[in-house]
Amino acid sequence: SINISNYGIYKGNLNIPDTGTITDIDLKMTGSMWNNSTLDISLISPYGTVVKLVDNNMSGKVFDRMILDDEASVTISSGSEPYMDSFIPTNPLSTFDEEEMKGDWELFIFNSSNNGGSITEWSLTVTYDNSTPKDPPTASGTTYTGGSISISSQGVHASNLNIPDTGTITDIDLKM
Repeated sequence: SINISNYGIYKGNLNIPDTGTITDIDLKMTGSMWNNSTLDISLISPYGTVVKLVDNNMSGKVFDRMILDDEASVTISSGSEPYMDSFIPTNPLSTFDEEEMKGDWELFIFNSSNNGGSITEWSLTVTYDNSTPKDPPTASGTTYTGGSISISSQGVHASNLNIPDTGTITDIDLKM
């Protein structure tokens, strides 16, 4: 279970020991929050691919055996508690298609309020085949470093980063 005590980022891990190339993937979750509309939920694959599944677009306090599935007929933003059905996530889970399923998957939850709750269980249902998965991203690249950002109160704070090189970005990571 993932306990969500107040404003912040929370993470759950799931290791898939089996191998195979993803052809479809669904996420099933059960939990409750003081207010579901404060949840921002993303799934990260072993390749490092990030898919935002819920974008502060749920209502109520409970989600019971909720399934996020690209093939559902109702969007997550059109659902209502207790979310005991299948819903189309904010962004497609098909983004993970053709990746290798083996490895550590991470569920990231950002709670934008000081009210808590928990995800009591979550699981992935993976449909796969034995085809060759697409290559994982490489670790090579150039690091560009920005300056510090002072945060003195609530609100949005920004900083600029000038990248003098030219070229096509094929992968980008942010390190803070």
